[in-house]
Amino acid sequence: MSYIALYRKWRPLVFEDVVEQEYVVKTLKHSVETGRIAHAYLFCGTRGTGKTTMAKIFSRAINCLRPNGGDPCNECEICRGVLSGSILDVVEIDAASNNSVDNVREIRDEVVYAPSQAKYKVYIIDEVHMLSAGAFNALLKTLEEPPEHVVFILATTEPHKLPATILSRCQRFDFKRISVESIITRLERIAAANNVTVQKDALRLVAKLADGALRDAISILDQCISIGRKDITYNDVLGVVGIVTDTFICEIVDAVTAKDISTIFEYVDRLVADGKDIAHFVSDLVYYLRNLLICKMTDKPAEVLDVSSEAVDVMKRQCSRLERDELISMIKELSAIESGLKWATHPRILLEVTLVRLCESNYSSDNSSFESRLAALERKIGNAEFTSKPIEKAPENTNRIPKTEAPKVNPAAKTAAAGAKASADDSKASGNAGTGMKEFDGWEAVLGELKGSGRMAIYTNLIGTKAYILDEKLVGIVFAAGSGFQKMLVSKAENAEVVEALVGKKLGREIRVKCLDEAELKERKFEEKDEFMEKVQDIARKLNTPLNVIDE
Repeated sequence: MSYIALYRKWRPLVFEDVVEQEYVVKTLKHSVETGRIAHAYLFCGTRGTGKTTMAKIFSRAINCLRPNGGDPCNECEICRGVLSGSILDVVEIDAASNNSVDNVREIRDEVVYAPSQAKYKVYIIDEVHMLSAGAFNALLKTLEEPPEHVVFILATTEPHKLPATILSRCQRFDFKRISVESIITRLERIAAANNVTVQKDALRLVAKLADGALRDAISILDQCISIGRKDITYNDVLGVVGIVTDTFICEIVDAVTAKDISTIFEYVDRLVADGKDIAHFVSDLVYYLRNLLICKMTDKPAEVLDVSSEAVDVMKRQCSRLERDELISMIKELSAIESGLKWATHPRILLEVTLVRLCESNYSSDNSSFESRLAALERKIGNAEFTSKPIEKAPENTNRIPKTEAPKVNPAAKTAAAGAKASADDSKASGNAGTGMKEFDGWEAVLGELKGSGRMAIYTNLIGTKAYILDEKLVGIVFAAGSGFQKMLVSKAENAEVVEALVGKKLGREIRVKCLDEAELKERKFEEKDEFMEKVQDIARKLNTPLNVIDE
């Protein structure tokens, strides 16, 4: 007999074998025991959490001749026939490849006939969100009032793509991600049955890589067993899945912190030479930086992080040399390129440029070099990294020019000067009027044109924004706080060009658009200057250094 993959061989046959879906199991078993069988069920959840497995168990349980406490016996002719596929009353359909109206019409024509051997005719439609709009419409009436002998079980990873009319006609069950500990327990059982020993840290790595999907974890274990060793180590798993060690990531972070660009290039070269996946590496690096941020922000990181105590100690050492804003900036920079790496022509170059930019960045959340430098100076002062010494007084200049009496001012001129100062102060405090900025009235019409022309990706990211005419050539798009991701997407050249064309058409002239957040809009140039100068003067006072400001 040909080899059977482990995830198929170890697929649960009864409800009790399903891992960590207690709520769903309890409800379905009670339905079987009481005979309260609904006509349509919807199983939702991420991949590898047991949706299709549960559907198959349930299809046997409601048709079993000798059910045992809600579980199928898997011994009667009905159960054996369903397992072998010889009974045609349980039909499994892949909606990804059978998603047309004609496919659903075939189901609609078949449901009127009674089952040949089983009590219920069961249709398991996997990846149901892939059905076309026409197919959903064809399924709707049948799903609403099917014959009493028909049960529909719909499975999907993306329930939000299903029409509300379909959702309202199904009993919905949400499958949760499976915890690392539960995955490890099941992997230990499978490894023991295959006479293989897997180190504890290797099992934990496999469970983490599965990201809550037990099927993925079993597939990785199956691949590790295929190398032919009876004792599988942590490094064996790394070699099979093509990822780097935590030590490698730790050293990369140390190089970035030390701004050692030459070492960074060496590490990237080693990464590529070893055939590691760059996109996967960036994902692991982002996750590692997230752990550093948790170490920085919490008093007991060991209770939050699923890592060894030795790893926590290393992370504490690293995060002590990094500020919170630095870590957040690094995570944002790397997350921004993570999705683009899959389609990049030269992913290595993109990674190298990003790491170099991290080394040279001032990590300012508002991209202001003045602010970041001042923040760095303030930290150094707070850490007593400067030693100040009194400035020696310069010798008195005996040849200095004698002080002269101030010229008398004409009262009328004095009054005019006071009026001019008051006018300047009024202009300074006049908000948007002082900058010549006004709101763009045609913004809603622009959004309507984007939606009408099918530019939904741009339109959805611009919902809730406002637009202001900053000057004759520049229009600012203002995003609400916390909309950094939407702002980044709209700022892309190809998206910005579309918006510029529509806004320019409304204004009757060529313009550029600039994406801003609310804080950037409210800033005034003179306010920034005043705040900057206050900080400079404060630092000068702390350093006991004379400061002469010339306002030009």
